Amino acid sequence: MFPRISRSTKNGKAYEYLVVSESVHVKGKGSTTRNIANLGNIKRFSGHDIENLIDGFIRIFKLESYCLSEDVEVVESLEHGSIIFWQKIWDELGLSKTIRSQVKRRDKRVKLEVEKYVETMVINRCIDPLSKLGTTRWIERTCYKEMKGYRDLPLDVTYFYRSMDHLLKIKDDLEFAIFEKLKNLFSINVKLTFYDITSSFFYSDSCTLSENGYSRDNRPDREQIVIGVVTSYEGYPIKHYVFQGNTKDETTVKDVVKDLKKTYNIEETTFVGDRGMITKLNLDNLEGEGFDYIMGVKHRQDEICNMLVLEQDFEKDYEIYRGLKVRERRVKVKDFLIWKSKKIMREQKAKLTDDKFEFLEKEILSLSNKSEPTFGAYKDIFGGIIKGIDSKVCQKIFRGIKKYQGKYEDELRYIICLNEERKAVSQKKREAHIIKLSKELDKVFLQNRRDRKDSDTEKALNKIFEGYKVKFKRFFTIARDTKSKKAVGYGLNQKAIEQEKKFDGIFVLLSSRYDLEPCKVVETYKNLKEVEMLFDDLKNFVDIRPIRHRLEVRVRAHVFLCVLALLLKRIFEINYMGDKCIMEPLEEISKSKLVKYKVNFSKREARTQTFPKVTNTTPTQRKYFNMVGIRNPMSLEKFVW
Repeated sequence: MFPRISRSTKNGKAYEYLVVSESVHVKGKGSTTRNIANLGNIKRFSGHDIENLIDGFIRIFKLESYCLSEDVEVVESLEHGSIIFWQKIWDELGLSKTIRSQVKRRDKRVKLEVEKYVETMVINRCIDPLSKLGTTRWIERTCYKEMKGYRDLPLDVTYFYRSMDHLLKIKDDLEFAIFEKLKNLFSINVKLTFYDITSSFFYSDSCTLSENGYSRDNRPDREQIVIGVVTSYEGYPIKHYVFQGNTKDETTVKDVVKDLKKTYNIEETTFVGDRGMITKLNLDNLEGEGFDYIMGVKHRQDEICNMLVLEQDFEKDYEIYRGLKVRERRVKVKDFLIWKSKKIMREQKAKLTDDKFEFLEKEILSLSNKSEPTFGAYKDIFGGIIKGIDSKVCQKIFRGIKKYQGKYEDELRYIICLNEERKAVSQKKREAHIIKLSKELDKVFLQNRRDRKDSDTEKALNKIFEGYKVKFKRFFTIARDTKSKKAVGYGLNQKAIEQEKKFDGIFVLLSSRYDLEPCKVVETYKNLKEVEMLFDDLKNFVDIRPIRHRLEVRVRAHVFLCVLALLLKRIFEINYMGDKCIMEPLEEISKSKLVKYKVNFSKREARTQTFPKVTNTTPTQRKYFNMVGIRNPMSLEKFVW
């Protein structure tokens, strides 16, 4: 049915009529038209009459949804693409269902829809990290406000805080449930687990967790907390910890190892940690739980590393791995103790002969892991080797032997790596500092300043070597007057400089995995960068800092929300993007908006209707939506109007 103009001629005059016609099919003749109504001579109708006629049809037959009008007003544009994108990954893990069931299991009286508040806070941190109060206002700018199940969600900030409290109560159970889900969905590899810690500072100083400590944010002026994260080999966060701000790296390992074994039922794994984690206690804990390890070593502080680096020629018997010179060295604890004991005795300028030292050597070689050496027995041996040996020297040697009790029969595997580029840079920096400090020392010891007070000279020397420059002090020797002890000059300590050169560009790994090739051990340790990348995202992508909460439970819950947001990011990054940069995809999907527009159907009457529409999806946007399983990003089925 349609309107048309019908033309006819009468008495030589042409007439035009407005008629309503329909198409009909006549057997044997085909399709033709048939007039249903004749509305009269078209010249009788003005533009106003036609408007009234159309308006009447729209009103009578309720055809507003099919009306076209120039009078269209855009009411609001809501964040859409980013919301449904992250919500899809959230739903893939089944997090809402898991949170809801665990909260109910813990307390059936809870009526609060905790899972929805947690979801909005986590997704907010993936899109536009804000405070909890800011999140309540942010939701009003997103498609959440029109989404089924969220439209009538109360947005008082107290509901968000209460949800955080409930979330923290189920933290351990939820993390374990996520771990099990990751194993099923992505077959994560827990044969290698990585652990590292970072810190984040406060703007509040009244939280029981906040303390001053070593700041990885370069904010020593602020109190902080320490955060530890365990990841799978691929980089998925599977467990996190929150410690007081003054907690040391190495003291955090015990709880981690215990959880991996007893809570997560990981019977076999290689624990990979940074050099700040390595202590005898930590290695004992790892070995006690049956875990292997690959740990970075503070080689300047580790006495066995000192022996390896200082006493051996690194330029022989090495492999090349990604520009690094890699060399494996296996050290028996007994051999090291013999070397160390000789070194201490020779430092005392004692006349040490091999035949006399043989008594101590045999005693050390006879030790077993069950041996419990006593100082009295060894003191007699020391006295037999060197007559009149100082008691303090004896105690020093014995303490060194006693330190390795329980490990006398062990063999330690060290992987020493040399980066030639770093070596050259380190030497260049050190030389520059030595030259600069030498010039400052020259000013102190100028001839025309000999009359200055001793106290002034000492103050000047202390100022030269204050702060970070104190580590360069060992490269200088200050000459002093034998009687007055006044500082009268300086010189370079060439022995210390040459010794330090041997450490340039070096990093050392200690591993209990004897089955791995040295280069494989290095490659595994290098993957610890995944945790470091996670920490970068923690501080920049989800923007964990600064923490403004005062209550300990809220601080812990805030960290948990941030870790959950990181988990979503890592799933997209690893599972869908193959570890490629995700900034361009996230920017593209953020352009998808849910637009609400209002149409005015009549200029004579106040008849309007509001319509929703998702902006047209570009091929690039569709690719990323389809990637996570969103087939029709323009669908309005999730929304209520």
